[in-house]
Amino acid sequence: MYDFNCDVAQGYGIYKNDSELEIAKYASSINIAAGFHAGDPLSIHGALKFASSNNIAPGAHIGYPDIQGFGKRNMDLSDEELSAVVIYQLSALIVYAKTFDLEIEQVRFHGALKDKINTDEHAASVISEAVKKVSPWLNIIVQNNDMKNFIQSFGVKSAYEIEFNSQSSIKEIDESELKPDTIHFKTLEDIKRAYDELKPTPINYNRVQKQI
Repeated sequence: MYDFNCDVAQGYGIYKNDSELEIAKYASSINIAAGFHAGDPLSIHGALKFASSNNIAPGAHIGYPDIQGFGKRNMDLSDEELSAVVIYQLSALIVYAKTFDLEIEQVRFHGALKDKINTDEHAASVISEAVKKVSPWLNIIVQNNDMKNFIQSFGVKSAYEIEFNSQSSIKEIDESELKPDTIHFKTLEDIKRAYDELKPTPINYNRVQKQI
């Protein structure tokens, strides 16, 4: 049993990416761009509406404040600045989700900030404490199982993710020694192929804790 996740709402203004929702049709959770690397009020609204209509768990997709660089550029932020970046984006998504009677369930990081949380324990500790201040029920998605355990040492929930690609198969994942909690998809072709092998289970991260 695996959760399938993908990123959505990664447009801004006239720049749209409607193909993301085609991928999301096969997912059980989505990560909604929170406005700093991408995402604007209308694209966020559309993603939340999609989650509500399709019984998909919504999450926040958080990046550095870097629209011009699509969040790919590293930023040397102080601990206070990093904490504020996380809290601001999470707070916006959580309140917006409530207008659809939805709860944000997970936090996935984008670009350079994703690299940071997976490799830098100090940054991970700052981010974990910031997430915990907003909600102790949120799950932080990471791509490093050791970092998952480190984050959990702060009393914060975390989920280990792998990225599915053209060489991946559900059978190989099942047979691997280290199994993921959630699988990330970037292309429609990959998620459709995985969906044919295994239907994803919509995971309510907050309430089904044993699945994480």
